[in-house]
Order: sequence, then structure tokens, then C-alpha cells
Amino acid sequence: MGSNNQNNIFFHQLIEDLQQGVCQVDHHHVIQFINQSLANLLGHSADKMLNKSIFDFMVEEEQTAWKHLLIQNAGQKIFSRGLVLRHKDNTNIYTRISLTPMFDDQDQYRGAVLEVVDDTDHRKQDIRLRLLSSAVEQSATLVVITDDMGVIQYVNPRFCALTDYKNDEIIGQNVKVLRSAAFKAAELADVWKAIVSGNDWQGEVSTKMKNGDTFWSLMSISPIKDEQNKISHFVAVGEDITQLKMAQSQIEQLAYVDSLTGLANRVLFRDRIEQILKNIARNQSEAALLYLDLDQFKRINDSLGHDVGDALLMHVADRLRDCVRHQDTVARMGGDEFVILLTNIDGVAGATLVARKILDIMNQPIRLLSHEMIVTPSIGITMAPADSLNADILLKNADLAMYKAKTQGRNNYQFFTDEMNAQAIQHMETENELRKAIDSDQIEILFQPQVSISTYELVGVEALVRWNHPELGTLSPGKFIQVAEETGLIIPLGWKILKQACSQWSVMKSRGLSLSKISVNLSARQFRDPDLLEMMQAVFERTGFNPLNLELEITETLLMDDIDYAVSVLKQLKNIGVSISIDDFGTGYSSLSYLKQLPIDSLKIDRSFIMDIPHDKDDIAITAAVIAMAHKLKLKVIAEGVETQAQWNFLKKNHCDIAQGFMFGKPMSPADLLKSQ
Repeated sequence: MGSNNQNNIFFHQLIEDLQQGVCQVDHHHVIQFINQSLANLLGHSADKMLNKSIFDFMVEEEQTAWKHLLIQNAGQKIFSRGLVLRHKDNTNIYTRISLTPMFDDQDQYRGAVLEVVDDTDHRKQDIRLRLLSSAVEQSATLVVITDDMGVIQYVNPRFCALTDYKNDEIIGQNVKVLRSAAFKAAELADVWKAIVSGNDWQGEVSTKMKNGDTFWSLMSISPIKDEQNKISHFVAVGEDITQLKMAQSQIEQLAYVDSLTGLANRVLFRDRIEQILKNIARNQSEAALLYLDLDQFKRINDSLGHDVGDALLMHVADRLRDCVRHQDTVARMGGDEFVILLTNIDGVAGATLVARKILDIMNQPIRLLSHEMIVTPSIGITMAPADSLNADILLKNADLAMYKAKTQGRNNYQFFTDEMNAQAIQHMETENELRKAIDSDQIEILFQPQVSISTYELVGVEALVRWNHPELGTLSPGKFIQVAEETGLIIPLGWKILKQACSQWSVMKSRGLSLSKISVNLSARQFRDPDLLEMMQAVFERTGFNPLNLELEITETLLMDDIDYAVSVLKQLKNIGVSISIDDFGTGYSSLSYLKQLPIDSLKIDRSFIMDIPHDKDDIAITAAVIAMAHKLKLKVIAEGVETQAQWNFLKKNHCDIAQGFMFGKPMSPADLLKSQ
């Protein structure tokens, strides 16, 4: 008997020491024994739980089901299932209970032993997994899971919708079946090398659909490791960017190629000349830059119309191509101005030969419809390295030489000479006069309205500078901004413009003008000024201007010079409340890769895209694509140069946000702006 008591004490102590909960109930389900682990789990003391029904510690929703289960079972079998118990503080405890029936000597059911395991963490994990699974299944991004060899084990519905593969058609195949021709084998090898090394990879991927077509996605691929820290799976998550890539392709085509003639444009030409100049410095070769302007082209354009003028420019482009070798570059700089870059030539003699060839071929008549005409060029020529190895200086030299050719009677060529530096004297005079103008009251700010396309309400203005010259009258920025940029005067001029704009805004606001934004251009030199933020905050404090009402317009070219520096400065400007707009969007190097990086608020479509709407199909397509792309990137779109109802209707139809142009008013003084409202 003593031995049985010792055994009972031993087993009770053993049960007390178990980490899992244990209790014994009689055939009425009243607790006869409970260990401390279970009591602790429920927040009670063990002695206070004795002689109470086990149902008292279940949540109400579980009680009926368990009573029915226990009565139905009647001690016939061992079973295990989940059960929600109630903690002393009325919170739910998710458990898994195993029930073992107990019988007396006559095999009559006398109760049961219940083993209780805390399943809360597992239950929460299960809920999280179900939520994650649901999110993946319903996600708008495609998801692919493969094994460690790239064999597909799971795809979500979005993947099937994009590729047209059914689930059972793609599961078990290697991801290589999805590689399009645009995604080279070497690129795939680089991706594979990165992810099998345990690194994440992100990039743009061209994926082949079931029917052979392709779509673009921004893909992130991550390796998944098992308990032994070995890669067991790869997870790829992608977002369809096909439309954005199409828009980017159109914009990049515009960025490099002149849409009318198919020649290189200013941006591509600049890149080419920079590369050639580097080669000249290395291999001691020679190059020539020819700058061409068509004589009396404006007269032809005005008398016969723009369509004939455009056709003439295309013929000229074809003839210029015929005059050079494949390694030379012909570019249209704008209007009727062309440049030709000749590489590895025989000095002045080689440049002269090409210039004479151009004059000869251009003196041959061009027939357009019922018109036969001859259009002659004036050509300016500069040599590298003899004249310079700086692209800006060479372009300036060739331009000066071209003007000399015009003064010599047109239809001829002239080489750059030192006498042309006389224009530099005029440049210096402008600089000195501008310096005085900044220190006096000759600088004036005008405001051009910006109108909401959806409501036709005035929502903002752009501040535009004018120079009230004492002798020459009112000068537009084109007459002096370049001099200001080259001499550094743009910095004090820029601050004067900003101070005047902010001060006049405050005055107009006090007189009842309600506007949300004033736009001010920020020059490249101002943007790179280390005192930019300090100076700007000083302006706000001096004028009482709220920076939330300021929108700074910055050009694409300025930002692309140093993208990391640009992002840093823009973030600082955003932190003080200033909005950022990309000015003249599409005229520089437009790229989605940098638009995604930049903390900007809006894009301003250049007037060159608006002016020929609705007649120019290319401008219509590009403008619509830019608006759609900008809205995808959560950016507002401002169209400048809006002058006609047809342009307004097109912009409204394509959901452009804001319009600016002569249709709503020319740049005006603060007094005139107040009168107009």
C-alpha cells in the first residue's frame, strides 16, 4: 500500500512538472485534478479550478459543441482537436486538447484525462499564412515560386492572366520557357549568378507569353533558405510595366531623334561630339563642325505654308545625309538649322570638300507638288582641335562663322576666325549692364495664369522675368538669361526674381486673390549653389511667404547631370514644403528610371508638343502617353503654350490637370492679374 502511495506521489509530481497542461475530469466533466501548467495557462490557481466543470473554462461558442462531442463519444475513443479556452482575464487561449477516456474495473466510463497544449502561436501563424496566401492570390502583381533549380512550383492568378498560361500548363516547367529574345542568355546568367549566391535581384524583365508575345515587368527575385541555410526556393514578384515601357520608348525616341527629319537631334548630337572630342585628345586626329542655316527659309515657310516647309526640311535632311560618310553625324538643331560633325578628316581641305559638296547638291532644284524651288545654305565651319576641344566653344564658333557667311551674301561657307570674337565684346557689355540692372529697379516680374482643366478655375501663376532696359526697352529672358548663366549673374538674378515673386504674391493674396501655387524657375547654377536652402528660407522669412505655395520648375538636363546630388537637394526642398515640377518635359533626356527616383510633384509638357495639336499625330500620341505615364507615377501634368479650344479639348479628354498659355492670358503685372479676376 505504501508503495502505491509513493507511486501516486511520484506520478502526481511528474505531471506537475510537465510543461504541457494536464487535468482529470470525472464522468460529469468535473475537474478532479489539474496541474499547475494548465492552471497558469488559464490564469487561475489550481485549487480554485478543482470541482468545477471543465465547460466553465471554455468560451461559450465551444461549450455546446464539446458537450455534444463528449456525450456522443461516451468514453469510447481517444481523440484530439482544437479548443478555445477562456483565460481569467476573458481573453481567448487557442489550444489543442487530447482526450483519453478512463474506465473502472467493470469497464464503466469514469472520466477522462485531458492533455492541453498552448496552440496560440501556431494559430496566429496559421492565420498569418492564410492572409498571406489570400493576398498573393488576389495580388495585382504576378508571383512565381520555383525550386532551387528554377522549376516552377506555384504561380498566382495574375501571372496566368498576363501570360495566358493555365496553372497546370506552367507548373513543372523551367522558368527558361518564359525568357523572351529581348532578355539575353548572358543577362539571365547574371541574374542566376546573383540569386544562387543568396542575393536579391531587381530589374526590368521581358517575359514571353503563351502565344509568343511579350510583356515587360519590373521583377524582384529573392532566394528562400531552409533550416540548414541552403536555398530551397526562389520567389519572383513582378509588376506589369509594358505601357510605361512603351511610353518610355516613345519619349526616348523623341529625346534622341528629330521627329520630322529622322536625323539626330540636339541631345544625341551633343553626346556624339563629346565622344569624338575625347577620341581626338587620345589619338591626335582632326574633326570639323559645320553649322548650316537655310537662306530665306522663313519666306518659303510663310508663303507656301508649314506643310511645304516641313517637306522641304525632309528633302534637305536626305541631301545632307548623301554628302557625308556613315561615321559622320548630321543633326537638326531646330527650325532650319543643321549641324554636321566630320570625324578623322584631312584638316581644312577635308572640311572644304564636304562644304562644297553641300553647296553643289543644295543648288539643285527641289520639286514639291507644283512648286520647284532652290534653297541654299549658309555654312559656318570650325576645326578641332585647332579652334577648341570644348563642345560649347566649337558650337559657338561654328554659329559665328555661319552668321559671317550670311553677311557675305549667303550660299557660301566661312571658317571661324578671331575677328568673330568681336561678339564677345557685346557679351561683356550685356553682362555689365545686367549687373547694374539687378542692383536697380530694372528687373520686373510678370505672372502668367495657370488654369485647372477640370474646373476652369485659376489655380496658380508662373513668375516670368523681364528686363526694363533704359535704352532698349523691355527685354524678354531670351535676350539676357544665357549671359546671366555663363557669367554667374543668374544666382543674384534668381534670388531677386524669387524675392519679388514671393513679395508680390503676398500683396496679391492680401487683396483677395486666392491661388494655391506660384511657379518660379530655378536655374542650374542656383540648384548647385551650396547656400540654396539657406537663401530660400531667408526669402520666406523676409517676405512672410508660405513655402507650401511655391512650386520650383527645374529642367530635365539639370537633374541628369548628377542624379544622386539632384535627389538629395530635391528631398531637402520637399522637406521645407516646396513642390517640384519638371519644366519642358520631353525636350531633354526623359527616362523612367530617373523619374521613379526623383521626389517630384508634376511634369510640365513643353509647348513644342502642344502647338501642333490636333494636327500632328505624333504630338498627340506623345502628349497622351506622357499624361498617362505621369498619372501612373502619381504626378500632376501641366501643359504650356495652350492657345486654342481644340488644344484645350484634347487636354481635357486626356485628363491633363492644368493648362497655361495665351488662351488664358499673356504674362501680366500683379495689378492686371488682380483686375482679371
